[in-house]
Amino acid sequence: MKQNMKNILITGAASGLGKAIAELYADKGWRILVVDIQDELGNEFVQELNNKGKQAEYYHCDIGQKKNFDALYDQVSAKHDCIDVLINNAGVASAGTLESTTEAEWDRLIRLDLMSVIYGTQALLPLLKKSKKAHIASTASYAGLANMPGMMTYNVAKAGVIAFSETLHGEMAMYNIGVSVICPAFFQTNLVQSMQGASDKTKGFISNQMQTSGVSATDVANDVYNGINKQQFMIISHVQSRRQVLIKRLFPIFFMKQKIKIFLKLMQGIKGIKI
Repeated sequence: MKQNMKNILITGAASGLGKAIAELYADKGWRILVVDIQDELGNEFVQELNNKGKQAEYYHCDIGQKKNFDALYDQVSAKHDCIDVLINNAGVASAGTLESTTEAEWDRLIRLDLMSVIYGTQALLPLLKKSKKAHIASTASYAGLANMPGMMTYNVAKAGVIAFSETLHGEMAMYNIGVSVICPAFFQTNLVQSMQGASDKTKGFISNQMQTSGVSATDVANDVYNGINKQQFMIISHVQSRRQVLIKRLFPIFFMKQKIKIFLKLMQGIKGIKI
């Protein structure tokens, strides 16, 4: 095992954006610590990387409980002195209004999309502090900035990730550890499969937005890699999303009215609308 290689640990790295980030860093010569609950996919991916001469390892971790991250720390620290980059990427999707959302769905989204980021960062921080130049990046979403009606639990959980990351950014300055938050909008991924409580109409709308966005997981992964290298805090891949964030900041009332108009059209089943 090469001792001088840098280590990147990525949760949810067996598929989607996590896998795209892992492939990119593997090509750059990093050792990839793939963390996932999809054991078959994860082990296949690690084997694929190792067959190409890369360095990769698989770790099973159910991100919904703190004790699992504590166990992950024990497993990783037994093999490696430090983690150089942590990507808190694993999560699930959801859609639905306040009235339609159940207590179980609130628990699921807060636990898997927000608390998992907190648990993972807490547990693995000792290994990050041992790196000469560590960085923590957590996957939130443009949804956590835009707060589109009809995405209640997802918006709140992802907004929490953004608030956590901003607070962490300040706290990690004492250790010279960089922090980023990843806020992509729609891009082609398997996130819709994890949606519970969303209607078929909503799933179809979101799937269409993903397919027509013109942004791939590889594009977002490249933005993540470049953003971390530049010590960029907020990483927003989509040009339109960056414009919308600026509009919201400068013209909040106008932005809110446009969101409501889109939401009402979607609820009425009018096709061809854009977010």
